[in-house]
Amino acid sequence: MRVRAVVAHDELHRDGESLVLLDGQVHRVSALGTMIRDRARHGASVEELAAALEEEFGRPTGGTALELTTGAVQTLLEVGLLAPEE
Repeated sequence: MRVRAVVAHDELHRDGESLVLLDGQVHRVSALGTMIRDRARHGASVEELAAALEEEFGRPTGGTALELTTGAVQTLLEVGLLAPEE
């Protein structure tokens, strides 16, 4: 699956995290979610995102990078901060 970041009305970045204003709601996004949105600005596959996250943050515990990235991407899709790429 490929996803892209939804263009926000405004974003504030600090210490790797971000506040994202979208459709009148402010979302606090973790460093992981912020990096996913950044890497998906022009579209990215979940596999590409997992590789980038593993390179940046190291190997995860409690699952594979792909499994955990898939979960994070799903959460960002559900709240409207990512969209599936057609």
